[in-house]
Amino acid sequence: MRRALLPSVALALLLGAGSACSEDQPDEPKGKAAVKLNRLKDERSPYLRQHQTNPVDWYPWGPEALKRAQDEDRPIFLSVGYAACHWCHVMEHESFEDEATAELLNATFVCVKVDREERPDVDRIYMNAVQLFGRGGWPMTVLMTPDGRPFWGGTYLQKEQLQGLTKEIGRVWKTEREKVLAQAEAVTERVRLLSDGPDVPETSGSDADLIEHMRNALKAAFDARHGGWGTRPKFPPHTELLFFLDGGRADETELEHVTKTLEAMEEGGIHDHVGGGFHRYSTDERWLLPHFEKMLYDNALLMQAYAGMYARTKDARYKRVVTRIGDWLEREMRREGGGYASSLDADTEGEEGLTYTWTQAELVETLGDDAGFAAEAFGFEASGNFRDEATQQTTGRNIVYLPISVDVLAAKHEMKPDAMQARLDGLMERMLADRAKRAQPGLDDKVITAWNALLISGFVRAGVDCDLPEYLERAKALADVLLTTARREDGTLLRFPKASGPEIVGFCEDHAHLLSALLDLADATGEERWATEAEALGKRMVEMFADEQGGGFWATSTGSHETLIARAKEVWDSPIPSDNGVAARACLRLAARTKDESFEQAADRTLGAFRPLLGQPRMASMLMALYRAMVLRQQQEAAGTAHAAVGDVHLRQDVALVDLFAARDRTKPGSRVPILVRVALDEGWHAAGPGGEAVLPMELKLAEGAPAALENVRFPEASRIEDAQPRYGGTFEIGAELVVPADAPPGPRRVTLLLTIQVCSDKDGICKAPETITLDLPLRYAAEDGEPKHPTVFK
Repeated sequence: MRRALLPSVALALLLGAGSACSEDQPDEPKGKAAVKLNRLKDERSPYLRQHQTNPVDWYPWGPEALKRAQDEDRPIFLSVGYAACHWCHVMEHESFEDEATAELLNATFVCVKVDREERPDVDRIYMNAVQLFGRGGWPMTVLMTPDGRPFWGGTYLQKEQLQGLTKEIGRVWKTEREKVLAQAEAVTERVRLLSDGPDVPETSGSDADLIEHMRNALKAAFDARHGGWGTRPKFPPHTELLFFLDGGRADETELEHVTKTLEAMEEGGIHDHVGGGFHRYSTDERWLLPHFEKMLYDNALLMQAYAGMYARTKDARYKRVVTRIGDWLEREMRREGGGYASSLDADTEGEEGLTYTWTQAELVETLGDDAGFAAEAFGFEASGNFRDEATQQTTGRNIVYLPISVDVLAAKHEMKPDAMQARLDGLMERMLADRAKRAQPGLDDKVITAWNALLISGFVRAGVDCDLPEYLERAKALADVLLTTARREDGTLLRFPKASGPEIVGFCEDHAHLLSALLDLADATGEERWATEAEALGKRMVEMFADEQGGGFWATSTGSHETLIARAKEVWDSPIPSDNGVAARACLRLAARTKDESFEQAADRTLGAFRPLLGQPRMASMLMALYRAMVLRQQQEAAGTAHAAVGDVHLRQDVALVDLFAARDRTKPGSRVPILVRVALDEGWHAAGPGGEAVLPMELKLAEGAPAALENVRFPEASRIEDAQPRYGGTFEIGAELVVPADAPPGPRRVTLLLTIQVCSDKDGICKAPETITLDLPLRYAAEDGEPKHPTVFK
């Protein structure tokens, strides 16, 4: 992502830069204030309520906090996190529970706490600001003007850093306000510019080329030793796995990568071998040392991946992972009323992973004579295999993992693999029973629509791929819960089912993931009710979130969500598949099912809008949901089921939607490339055709200096009124050929075509001024012609 060039401000936001003048600092704290419950006591969010006893004078996000900041002319201290976040807890214990730090914060700022899972819109916008300062993650710390414009952003701060920062801000807010405001304006402007996605150059090449570049980039980034893509920390690569497992898409090398990754995660400490499910991520490259929070979305997506691998291989180890995830979900995450909780905390009683790790003595106490074998099987060490992330010191505690596979362990002990797995399962059942008696990590019991929708898809895949009919029934039951309790009477989808959270209208991610889940149910069961619900939800999603002009889907709806400093589009698969990738793919599926071209057009506008981004292979691993949609569109075009393919150039000019198609994007010198211009006029308008004298006739020509010739321009037959000017209404197509010079050197070209058009109203005959629409077609001259494109256009 391109970073802003921010003005240099003497904020000394160099944490630890010298002390400020004492007369410019807020008064020093004078003794401890009595502990009392703050405003967060009335919030539904477990994360916010975790901070209700802090001496910090917290506000929840809302107009009350902003009004106080403006009335008292104070900057805002915004802190964003979530209930399962380990470093959020560390910062709370170090700083927000500390009386002296709290008094400084209260004297300088209006302090606002946000649960990122409750308000992903606030989190997304201000995370964009934080990333401009080269940081990112949670807890997120943002300093803002009273009207919400950010002027500094960071993540976790140690207590001394936070105190120094607060004192310095108190000084510069009084003495150098104009510099702070200049920085706030610069940051806000960059956030607004980036709200459509990162600023990257245009890209040439076909969809097939972009996908091939992405696959090569993933092959280059694969960790052949430990599995997964990239280096540490390692997050479960949901979207990469689902891309390759979707429709048998992986080649031999990619299938090896998927297998290695799934097996490495299954054997590693990121997998909760005792209780089932997976922790959030691994701090090392080996998948051994996890951050111990357990998120619903990780496990819903990994259930899909392991089920897909079982369907391909029929290897029982993958099905076992699926059912163990399912067992954990039913045991610990299912809520009264049928939804599933968001997460389990990383910490227990202030210590990370305490519930999940074991000392040698605890293992002996639980397993007795079997402890020695268990220690060997589960990789225990006398000094502990778990290292503190900050100090890298061993803690004396052990993470359960499989240092050698079950097959190797079975051969070592002269047992059959099935018998060895049964023995290990018996040991883990005894360990789980003992573990259940320990203090447990905190549960964030919010039932989030988007995340539960991911679980519906997980249950569907488990039911179909693993032949587990009870999981398909779970999927139906959960879908019924969301459709019944997470909607208003008028059908408006909510972020949370009633009684699980505040009444917030669902964001784009809630609509997109539930739409995808309903389509999965419709495909798996053949029951029409799911398809009917999906079509209705899809129409709402397009109506509320689609950007008709620029393409893509906004994260928020202008009619239903708060207006913030910017309006964003989510394109990154972090931490779940992106709104835009999932929405585009779901719209293509809806179009194939309903024959409603508006869904396909919404998907095409989305893929067209983010095509430059998809041409950046270094970003590939964060864009897999969009690539997955692009591949589905390819498959539909090849099968002849696409209805209105998007052009290589796709733009709207006033009442006209124009697509320019080329039959191939690589061509050798001296050859001809068929092209087609499709113009779709809004209802109630027509355009003057070629020839005639009444108004300016339509014309298609090349811009001066174009690196090709234009021949055989063919306009369709036009209608006439009393032998007057020929006219076109609705959708019409203009054919032609580009002729490449025989002596053209190889390399990329941009062939600019100019379409002159004048549109008139059907109602009163009044015509708009003529316009010339510029169509910049990327074309590459090469030694050989490229593969044909757009088979439904060039038949």
